[in-house]
Amino acid sequence: MNKELLIEDLILQDLRHMQLIYGLESIGLTEEGFHSLDLCFSIAELMGMRGEESIDRFYQVYKEHIEKCRELEMTYSRENLLPLAKECYQELKKLKSI
Repeated sequence: MNKELLIEDLILQDLRHMQLIYGLESIGLTEEGFHSLDLCFSIAELMGMRGEESIDRFYQVYKEHIEKCRELEMTYSRENLLPLAKECYQELKKLKSI
């Protein structure tokens, strides 16, 4: 698997995980702690993001895309999350060139 596909897959896994967390919250199964996989840190490292300003913008863009998974139907397949994962990765790549 090449690096780009790996990053897209990590984003997809994080989207799937957060969709589950948001779904559990919607039916009242919440806890005081926030259960994140924190894959964004690994993804930022893989993408070579450096500098405080770049990292802050990276996390902002990443979080915006994670939040969008709330709007998508939770299905057995993760196919409906794939376009969002690809969109997120493309937006993050643009930050690298800024």
